[in-house]
Order: sequence, then structure tokens, then C-alpha cells
Amino acid sequence: MEEMRFKGQVQGLEMDRVMRDQEFSMAVRHFHDTYELYYLLEGERYYFIDQETYLVKAGDVVLIRPNQIHKTSAAGNPRHERILLQIEAGVVEPFLKVCRAGTMEELFHLSAAVIKTGEEEGRQIRNLMEQLERELSVRQEFQSGMAGLLVAQLVLLLLRCQQKTSWYQEPETVRTWKHQKVHEVARYLMKYPETRESLSQLAARFYVSKSYLSRIFKEVTSFTVNEYKNISRIKKSQELLTGSRYSVTEIAEILGYETVTYYERVFKRYTGMTPLRYRKKGEGAAGA
Repeated sequence: MEEMRFKGQVQGLEMDRVMRDQEFSMAVRHFHDTYELYYLLEGERYYFIDQETYLVKAGDVVLIRPNQIHKTSAAGNPRHERILLQIEAGVVEPFLKVCRAGTMEELFHLSAAVIKTGEEEGRQIRNLMEQLERELSVRQEFQSGMAGLLVAQLVLLLLRCQQKTSWYQEPETVRTWKHQKVHEVARYLMKYPETRESLSQLAARFYVSKSYLSRIFKEVTSFTVNEYKNISRIKKSQELLTGSRYSVTEIAEILGYETVTYYERVFKRYTGMTPLRYRKKGEGAAGA
């Protein structure tokens, strides 16, 4: 059974709360340009982020930066309840600026992927989530501002959580043989996105069979090896588009695409825009 307990939004911010007591694994490939905050209220989940798999327990908060690859799946009992926030930076950053706290990008880079909260901090997080839910329940004056203020408080509280070394714990990474093997392959593909190795060649490199690698990689990441390779290339090309003077054709060649047309098609599939438009958008943001 799946129960949507709350869903609400204002411009630049979405919140939903879901309870599930059945097997569930994210089917949608998650790769988006918003910040994501995942709060697990009940249960345990595996959470794959970029190259690593974490064990997330009730009370933990997961922070996802824009364009990070991520996926949740069951860890034992499938029953769980979680709150998910999709946040555009512009909703929160005016409040962070007043607090001289930095940008969302800076704060999310300072934070670990998974934050373990203490008892008192857990109560404060739940209180802020309840306030946000009430604020998004009914259309009213100053709603966007109030919602942004609550999310800013939440982000600052989480940053403070990490600075309390008296109880802070490192997030638990999952180190089964299967997860470790997927981690090794994912790390390799992120480091060498231009590789033209086939699935068979990659399997041989990591001393597993082609069929086994194909199966476990899809189980853990929700992507096929080829899809993950393409995403690794797209992430690298985003860096090159905004941080270099290489032409789109040159970037396609650097990353091992046979034609610029195919590169542009893949880029648009995962980002929703062409490489040229992405570059112009980045230039506009830099000049703002």
C-alpha cells in the first residue's frame, strides 16, 4: 500500500510526504537541477548517491545537490515513511544572505550526503516540517516568503547539526560485495567518462561476468551501465560547457561520442536542453 499523506507546493518549492508498506524502488531516473532534501520518518532505506550506497535510518536527512545521481531502495522491511523537498536556490538564498550563511551550493557542499541528527535536533526538524506542511496547505498572503524562511531555518539547523561533534556520526556506507563492486565500477566511470569500453570489457576489468555486472548495477543504481556512462559524460560535459572555451563539437569528441548530433540528443534527454542553451544559461547566471 502507498499513501500520499501530503503534497503541496509554491513557486520554486515542492513538498510531499509518503508512507509505503510494500516493496518500492524509485523507477524514475533522478537527475535534476534542484536541491533535494529527504527526511526519513520511519523505516530503513538504501540510498545510492553518485558512486556510494548509504544505509539511511529513521531520523536521518539526505541532502542531494543539483545533478547528483541518486536512488532509494528497500533495506529489509519495505515499510517506510519519508518527506521529500525539492528546492530551487532562489527560494532560500535571500534568507541565507541575511544570515551571512552563504549560498545553497556552499552549504550543501559543506554537508555530508547523509546527516545523522540527535534527539533534540530531530524534534526541531519535525517541528519545522510540520510548520512547512501547514504553510503549504492553504493559499495565503506571503506564502512563498514564509515557506522559504522555514526551509532556510531547516538548512541552517542541519548545518549546525554537523558541527556538534559531541554526538555527530559519520553516515553508514553499505559494504556488501555487491554494493562495493558497483561502487568500484561507478567510480571508474565517473573518473573516466570518455572510456569507450564495452560492457564485456568493463566486466573483465572488474573480474565479474557481463550478465552479473549488468544485473547488480541496475539493482543498485536503477541505471544500466550504458546509461550511467552517458550520465557521467553529461556531468563532465556540463563542467566543460561552463568552465572552458571548447566548442560543443570539441566536447563531444573529448567525451568519446561518435557524432555531435548523438551527443546533443543524449544531453537533451538528461537535462531537458541543448548543450548550447545550457552554456548560455550558465553564462547568464554567472553574469547576474
